[in-house]
Amino acid sequence: MTTRQGALPEAASDARVHIVGAGLIGASVGIGLTAEGWSVTISDADPQAERLAHAIGAGGALTGDAPRPHLVVVAVPPSAAADAVVASLRAWPEAVVTDVASVKGPLARAAVAAGLGERYVGSHPMAGREISGGRAAQGDLFKARPWVVCAGEAPRAAVDLVSAVARTLQADVVEMDAEAHDAAVARVSHAPQVAASAVAAALGPLTGNDVALAGQGLRDVTRIAASEPAMWADIARLNSHSLVTTLEHIIADLEDVRDADDIGEALTDLIERGRMEVARIPGKHGGATRDWVAVTVIVPDRPGQLLRLLTDAEAAAVNVEDITIEHSPRQPVGLTTLHVLPESAPALVEALTAQHWEIASP
Repeated sequence: MTTRQGALPEAASDARVHIVGAGLIGASVGIGLTAEGWSVTISDADPQAERLAHAIGAGGALTGDAPRPHLVVVAVPPSAAADAVVASLRAWPEAVVTDVASVKGPLARAAVAAGLGERYVGSHPMAGREISGGRAAQGDLFKARPWVVCAGEAPRAAVDLVSAVARTLQADVVEMDAEAHDAAVARVSHAPQVAASAVAAALGPLTGNDVALAGQGLRDVTRIAASEPAMWADIARLNSHSLVTTLEHIIADLEDVRDADDIGEALTDLIERGRMEVARIPGKHGGATRDWVAVTVIVPDRPGQLLRLLTDAEAAAVNVEDITIEHSPRQPVGLTTLHVLPESAPALVEALTAQHWEIASP
């Protein structure tokens, strides 16, 4: 490693961290680390974004006489990340440099090509929001979310420092090879964005009355279709090989359904394979997906009603594992579905009925 021996502090929390980029992720990292007592500075090419980051507690200003950082976190748009990583490695020759971009291979290759790979540790917090910018930042954004760390050529001490940042922010550290990471996120993150946007775009020919027929299924599938297109364009360019491979897989499945002699049989096969795979997606607390029972309640769209429903569920000593809400477009009510363990469902239905709630199911 080209850093001076002993440059990294013995305790990770004693490390000085500088964040380059004060958008959603960079500012959220800064807020979280600052709240935990780390020494954090943050900068941005946009003076207004930088001032906002300082004002919301994402870090202080990096002045000319400030001590040099031990760790630099590059949190710029994906298209600028490789250049920013190399620039940071050169600007702070004693620091470990990491980043938060959602594609890792191109950045690792850029650091190695510059002869600085031993001080670069790729990382990717699998967290975000549909809205961007420092105003959306929150210190608990990464809590219980995977945070991938790609060691590359870096020594263990550098990897441990980056991992300590993730753990301090209560993320779940997952160590992976950069290329394996890019292939995986193409399937679990990038392709879902394409699919959600394609389903949403298909609504174009519909009238307002047609779209009013939408149920919770459409809302679930298209939730991420509200994402910013510019960022996703950069991601697609950086991870084009893995993304195209994944889209070819999806397109082949859809073509099989479209071209089948018996479309029902083909769709049954696709849905069955989907059921098998969705069961592998981690459930609550990262554990196996559980078979919950859905208890759907008709809730008046008035202040305090949702709180009353959850209070009545608590009084029945039933733990709500998950909750979904579907609003009726034409009536002042919502369908609130409480997902509970099978053995808890009868007691919940009985308790809610006694409190005069109208049960829509089971």
